[in-house]
Amino acid sequence: MIIPALDVLQNKIVRLYQGKYDTAQFYPYQLDARLLDYQQSGASKLHLVDLEGARDPAQKQWQHIQFATAQLSVPYQVGGGIRRRDDVKEWLKAGANQVVIGSMAVDNREQVGEWIAEFGAERFVIALDVNKTAHGWAPATHGWLADSELDLFELLDYYLSLGVVDFLCTDISKDGTMSGPSFALYEAIVQHNPAIRVQASGGVSSLADIEQLMAIGVAGIILGKSLLDGAFTVEEALACSQNA
Repeated sequence: MIIPALDVLQNKIVRLYQGKYDTAQFYPYQLDARLLDYQQSGASKLHLVDLEGARDPAQKQWQHIQFATAQLSVPYQVGGGIRRRDDVKEWLKAGANQVVIGSMAVDNREQVGEWIAEFGAERFVIALDVNKTAHGWAPATHGWLADSELDLFELLDYYLSLGVVDFLCTDISKDGTMSGPSFALYEAIVQHNPAIRVQASGGVSSLADIEQLMAIGVAGIILGKSLLDGAFTVEEALACSQNA
């Protein structure tokens, strides 16, 4: 599945380089218009991130984002600043198909487990954004500003045991770089457990990247900067994924 993505900062569409806020590149597109364009281009799912909320939940841009998503007829998943049960409830009520849980899924596993039990595992995408260290893949938290001591595969196994199958994994060194995805990361995840439906995110710069990711067996491919910068279109990405 091809999943066009839009990140929002200061109520504007933006891309960061390796998750660093001081590298913000703003785009002159309206959020609602861009979402509709992706939907009309054939995307069957969309991905949104509130970067303001990810950095500081007190500065959430949810009203702006929900105004834009209200017009959608395709499912969307959303993350950024979701820290409480009521945050999950609000987004599901607003029409989100799934909520994306990042830092909380690493730092507060028991609490997230309670949400999963209440709302249903199918309503969650667990986002495990990682840095490669001497000891393996280390998940990062709080807007990628801190590394966890936990292991990526330990966390995958924990959430699989709770019924979650949808995971979004990003190699932070690849995010926003257009330098190619972290193929080794996705190969390791798919080989770890074939039940994992992993969404690949970060670094996709060509249709050849999409072909290789599909060959690995990822369930979804998040496309952000590549679409905003015109490396290829949604239609071209969809055709490539379907022919792979």
